[in-house]
Amino acid sequence: MKLEITPKAVAWFKEELELPDAGKVLHFIVRYGGEFQLKQGFSPAFNVDFLKDINEVGFEMVVDDLHIVIAEKDIWYYEDHQLTIDIVDDEIIYHAQVK
Repeated sequence: MKLEITPKAVAWFKEELELPDAGKVLHFIVRYGGEFQLKQGFSPAFNVDFLKDINEVGFEMVVDDLHIVIAEKDIWYYEDHQLTIDIVDDEIIYHAQVK
């Protein structure tokens, strides 16, 4: 699994979600349905959560002070992919490649 967030997307998340904020992280999750699907029937989504509230962190990275995590229970969805997150016309765009 590889996750890349473009500088434009990092700036967007920081501005729109008022991050960084003490103890808070950008938490990528898996949801049922959605337009972009790495695995049939499911799509990526995100929340702003407190790191202490995520039971088991499976992936973690910091990009320009933006703390990003994926819980261990959601790694199955992202594994075997290289996911790039970008912003185009104020909309989140996902691009994926199989690793």
